[in-house]
Amino acid sequence: MVKYHGVDSISQAVIDSVLGVVDDEFNLWRPESRINAINAFDRSDTLYQFVDRSGLWSSIWSQTLDLHAASQGAFDPTIQPLVELWGFGLTKREKVIDANVKALLPHVGLSFERIDLNEVMEDNQYRFTTVRKRDPQAGIDFNGIAQGLTVDLLAETLQSFGANDFMIEVGGEVRCGGKRSDGHAWRIAIDRPIASTDGLDGREIQAIVGITDAAICTSGNYRKFYEENGIKRSHTISPFNGYPVQHSLLSVTIHAVNASTADGLATACMVWGPEEGKRFIENYRQANPFERVEAYFISDGGAGEWTLWQSDGWLDLAID
Repeated sequence: MVKYHGVDSISQAVIDSVLGVVDDEFNLWRPESRINAINAFDRSDTLYQFVDRSGLWSSIWSQTLDLHAASQGAFDPTIQPLVELWGFGLTKREKVIDANVKALLPHVGLSFERIDLNEVMEDNQYRFTTVRKRDPQAGIDFNGIAQGLTVDLLAETLQSFGANDFMIEVGGEVRCGGKRSDGHAWRIAIDRPIASTDGLDGREIQAIVGITDAAICTSGNYRKFYEENGIKRSHTISPFNGYPVQHSLLSVTIHAVNASTADGLATACMVWGPEEGKRFIENYRQANPFERVEAYFISDGGAGEWTLWQSDGWLDLAID
């Protein structure tokens, strides 16, 4: 969804071209995407080489490295083999035993020793990009940041056409610029974490916030999951133990200056869980004050009750 005012209509083809570029590069559900080609590359004796006409690989790699370091490894795109193992990718879901997880864990963990990306320059001009896979079984999955990146790219596109008052939503990740046509902040709803495996059925609103020149993204375990032998298997996979996370945190909503940062931070918090997630986000806020990070956690309090936690500046955003 893209809304804006104050400028002439922007062609839908312009919007579609941005979405198409992200799909071509990072969509794991598109067999011919660049990321799938990299994941399929299984040689450690040579480099995977390509010309990055999108100009996106270096920036997403750099931001991923930053988020991985800041979250002490909780945000980690190399969980891709585990995502497939647990049936949240293209692979048909099968019964998983501990031995399967232990076999893949040595191939998970973002590090130069496992997988690395570099741009090759010549005479200060970009020539091509290389990926070195020292671990042929390593794979990458940018789903924890790609939708936020898409929103940021659309925002930049609108701004390039002079549209500074806008609201963009892709897959639930939102970024707003300026204000609505009535002069008020954009009103963004936060869902209640009601368990559902079939899209938006049963959607209810938990809170409404006013957003101006910022993004707001939510990560949760209440829609993408399955149950197996009475155990809930969520799509959030821990890179530390290789299993879908098991804790009481149901959803995390992050406010930040851009959507890719908010998206990545929300993902990291869902990996950490309620207590470690709070500590992580508070430390991040203190270390990065200009990113305007605020957080809103909803946890399972037991007996059908929810426990809420919010960062110090969240109330300044709240409308209802």
